[in-house]
Amino acid sequence: MKKRMAARIALTCALAFCIGSGVLSAQPASRNEAIPDFSSGEKAWVLSSGIKFLRVPGDTGPGPVLDKPGREFKFGQQNAMADTASPILKPWAKKLMEIANERVEAGGVPFVDDSRCWPGGVPSVLLFPGEAVVFLQTPSVVYILAKRDAQVRRVYMNVPHTKNPGYSWKGESVGHYENGDTLVVDTIGLDNQGPLDRFRTPHTKLMHVVERYKLLPGGRGIDITFTVDDPGTFTTPWNALVQFKPGDTPRSNHWEEDICAENGDGYGYDPDQLIPMPHADKPDF
Repeated sequence: MKKRMAARIALTCALAFCIGSGVLSAQPASRNEAIPDFSSGEKAWVLSSGIKFLRVPGDTGPGPVLDKPGREFKFGQQNAMADTASPILKPWAKKLMEIANERVEAGGVPFVDDSRCWPGGVPSVLLFPGEAVVFLQTPSVVYILAKRDAQVRRVYMNVPHTKNPGYSWKGESVGHYENGDTLVVDTIGLDNQGPLDRFRTPHTKLMHVVERYKLLPGGRGIDITFTVDDPGTFTTPWNALVQFKPGDTPRSNHWEEDICAENGDGYGYDPDQLIPMPHADKPDF
């Protein structure tokens, strides 16, 4: 098993261009600094809390956008309808989401990023179901590797953000450890191309996300709480929760190359309202 997992990790690193980066499991930087080991036991993780953001227990704020009352989302379907009465939405965002709701009401299925083979942004990548996630920890970088399309996040440890990070799908993430059980990830430089949840909630390039990955005792799970601050889209910052659990077979005991965009044109969409799969107009190298 260990040899198979090592081979899978090596393949993922090759796909992520991290060969030669000195990837190791987490080790304390000093005897006085405890670092949570998210790769303990060569563990892979999978989403366990469902494919929508949850309210954080005890949080008195507005929380994330949730289901429209009476139209609760059902797993395995793409017919989520947002509660556009959410107080966090600015008028322009509310209008876009009401248009999406109208399409669902009429029997259509609006855009969902992973079903159109789009990469996940932050925090939307936390909601990709059924795909294993592995953490590779070094003193300078934590790699969060998703089996789906070999997607990679790089969290640069104990450094400030650069002055002008530019914009990208997953932005620029910097992090540090806290309390011996938590990885804190601060992300800016996120573009505005994809929605941030399954209700098609939009966002702007002003979005700033802070995630806290808390490793539960005994490695029984990871609680990920996060704060989204985007004054271009939301009336106030808001908090939400996602939970991971150790992966079970067959969801995480293999790590084959899986390229979504080679599997056709997606499914379940109105033929004249398809959003094309992402593609390159010219080779990168």
